[in-house]
Amino acid sequence: MAWDSEQRIVAMIAGSQAGKTAYGPWWMHREIQRTRGGDHLAITATYDLFKLKMLPAMLEVFETILGVGRFWAADRIIELRDPTTGQYWARKSIDQMWGRIILRSAESLGGLESATARSGWLDEAGQDSFTVEAWRAIRRRLALAQGRVLITTTLYNLGWLIQQIIDRAVNGGTVTIREIGDVELEQTVNTAAGIDLIQFDSILNPEYPRDEYEEARATMPNDEFQMFYRGRKSGLRGIIYDVFDRQLHTCPRFPIPDDWRRFMGMDFGGVNTAAIYLAEEPVSERLYAYREYLAGGRTSKEHAEYILGGERGRPIAYGGARSEGQWRQEFRAAGLPIREPGEPDVMVGIQRTYSVLKSGGLVFFDDLDGTLDQLGGYRRKRDKTGELIDEIENKAAYHYLDALRYVVATIRQERAKMKVLTVGYQT
Repeated sequence: MAWDSEQRIVAMIAGSQAGKTAYGPWWMHREIQRTRGGDHLAITATYDLFKLKMLPAMLEVFETILGVGRFWAADRIIELRDPTTGQYWARKSIDQMWGRIILRSAESLGGLESATARSGWLDEAGQDSFTVEAWRAIRRRLALAQGRVLITTTLYNLGWLIQQIIDRAVNGGTVTIREIGDVELEQTVNTAAGIDLIQFDSILNPEYPRDEYEEARATMPNDEFQMFYRGRKSGLRGIIYDVFDRQLHTCPRFPIPDDWRRFMGMDFGGVNTAAIYLAEEPVSERLYAYREYLAGGRTSKEHAEYILGGERGRPIAYGGARSEGQWRQEFRAAGLPIREPGEPDVMVGIQRTYSVLKSGGLVFFDDLDGTLDQLGGYRRKRDKTGELIDEIENKAAYHYLDALRYVVATIRQERAKMKVLTVGYQT
């Protein structure tokens, strides 16, 4: 199915150890033949996965089996042999090549910004470290050539892969279900979206032990089993904002009226300074998240200029923990006053934000990809027995959601105070 597909995005989403990584190099070789060389991308989630899975699979196919590639280790590039002459063009890794495969992890994509690629293979793109920012960067590199993409992964969270690939495929797509023995293979083709979604169980790989699969089915929570062993979307235990529903809590972008109050939450950091912007509808008091900001390597003054750029006046801003008073002072000196949030406790702040979201009081513009991606991955840690605990997995990575918590929890607290004061005054 994946081989025969003509859609621009082919997403092979399946259970663990189903054979996805072994397929990727063959698909890529066929795309290289179709496009007559040039640059191609092979990206996996982390550097460890690159070393242990992707690189061995690529070298086995391109060097050992086909004999059409040689690996430049220092630059993480596989040079491709000119099929007409049978020769490699390059004497050094910086020389022109007939074709090359640029090998990277989603954690280190800086070297891609100058590349114009003709195809891309993304392995384990469902992992937390394969962020929507990485997906955007890859799409930019493929845009000029309108390059095709193969995604091979298991599902690990409810982030961009589900929101931008699976949900888009299903919305208006044509579903075909085939049974191979007692294993279900599901294909969803959405020509309008240019997506071919192929989902199957780990045991479609004939070498995967049936007893391992059945033990997982019997002992694991069903949501985890569906995602990790069947490649199927499911609600995931431990997701903190589990009430978030893209259909209910997002809307298309619209012009914000001038008389709506505007707020902003900020999360400080030398590498990642984040902001989320909210506008309040006067009558309903519903909050609309309409803009997001994430950048590093800038002074407080530079951040302030970018953050306020295009805004109608200065939003009422909250940000940082109690210990981050120095950050607030620096932003105030740069012309952007940031108030200390009203609720210092992380879990209390999350609970207040959860309550606003659940009541329908918080809606996101549907193009805020970074924030929406983080909503799908924000989850609790597990202890050694696998039980969920009140700590956040990889908390330092969720800059947008820290910024959101600061501002929404404080707004809710201020509203509650105003209601108490109003009732008291009337009494």
